[in-house]
Amino acid sequence: MKKVSQKNLLTIILLLALCVFGLVNVCARIISERYHPALDLTEDKLYALSDTTRHIVANTMEETNLYVFSAEADYPAMLREMLIRFTQLSPLVHVTYVDPAENPVMLTHYQQMGAQISALDMLMEGAKRIKAITYQSLILYDGEQPAGIDLEQQLSSALLYVNSQYTPSVVFTTGHGERPTTALQKLFTDNNFSLETKAIAVEEIGQPDVMVIASPAFDWTQESIARLQTYVDGGGKLMVFLEPTSVAMPLLGAFLEQWGMAVESDIVFEPKAYAAGATHNIIPMYTSSAVNSYFADHPVYVVMPSASTIRVDGIGAQLVEPLLRTTSDAYAKTDLAYTSSQQSADDTRGPFIVAALSGETVFLASSRMIYADDLMGMDSYANRVFLSQVLGALWQESITLSIPAKAIMNAPLPITGEQARVIAIALALVLPLIALFVGVMVKLRRRSL
Repeated sequence: MKKVSQKNLLTIILLLALCVFGLVNVCARIISERYHPALDLTEDKLYALSDTTRHIVANTMEETNLYVFSAEADYPAMLREMLIRFTQLSPLVHVTYVDPAENPVMLTHYQQMGAQISALDMLMEGAKRIKAITYQSLILYDGEQPAGIDLEQQLSSALLYVNSQYTPSVVFTTGHGERPTTALQKLFTDNNFSLETKAIAVEEIGQPDVMVIASPAFDWTQESIARLQTYVDGGGKLMVFLEPTSVAMPLLGAFLEQWGMAVESDIVFEPKAYAAGATHNIIPMYTSSAVNSYFADHPVYVVMPSASTIRVDGIGAQLVEPLLRTTSDAYAKTDLAYTSSQQSADDTRGPFIVAALSGETVFLASSRMIYADDLMGMDSYANRVFLSQVLGALWQESITLSIPAKAIMNAPLPITGEQARVIAIALALVLPLIALFVGVMVKLRRRSL
């Protein structure tokens, strides 16, 4: 009887163990399908979502559907994982994969609604409108090599757009040799601005929320200035970018002086805080302005190649708030045809203001390259984030987004020329001397034994 009881007990324990094992597997499967728990062990946290995205999705109050026009198994694994993590943040946000080969009707339906979409693209549908997200816009390239994934910025801005009551607008002026870049325009479209390019002297511009003057090559006319003045008087916001030039712009300059700012005809060099081995690629310091509060906890810096000094005086100077400033070691050359970048006795000494905001209405930066495509696309520099903060200060109706793309290539380490010299001396001189000293000490100690 005793042996039979032990056998039955072992059988019961085995059955219980099998039941527990099966129950654990069922629970694990249910949790995996519903909550998709996963650890992001990648070096750069490629799958982690930013606090900005978490806040936007968690505060969504409308049912929102994201359609991916691809078979789920055929869609890139990295994008699939990010989409899962995105939709997990809110029960109101859903993702559905639609294979165009099996269900061409849905793709055709949205194309007839005006969406420019095809296979592999996405479409987000909210309470107010729809927005297409092309597959090409998600992949960033460095030459022919994929360099990053821009999915998070695209999804977050689309979520705001499809559920928003109002669509802001921006006008980029033309007719004066303006030179905008794709990255500067994308800063606005990523924040759901409708973008137009207009010749202000001959076209009706209306009253857009923001107007951008992107580095004109020659001066404005009296008629253009009059229209610009009317726009600002009506409550318009203005972003102006200039660069070192020998071309006189008295009319545009006079307009800016009304706002307490003037760009000098010079070029700034920074002997300590510069990038890419050239002292004219200055790395300015942030002022204590509230516009720069983001950078108190995010130590990343703007690079401004070929910048001029901004003089703050005249009418309205008390309203001007400097945003970017050089160090006191900076110097400026008034001869733009300089033959040497070395400091001379005729050069003016810093510190200099190189970006400023007047009356929360007119922003002025003295560098065209601050919005260059390559600098705006590198999350190791703060050019895009800084201009996004400026846009948020000008247009305060909603939040502006600047979520860095997920880099899938190693980004260059942003160090100044001074730091590069210190590191070079440490590696080439200090470390070998330390090794030599240690070797001599070890040899002397062995001799004494």
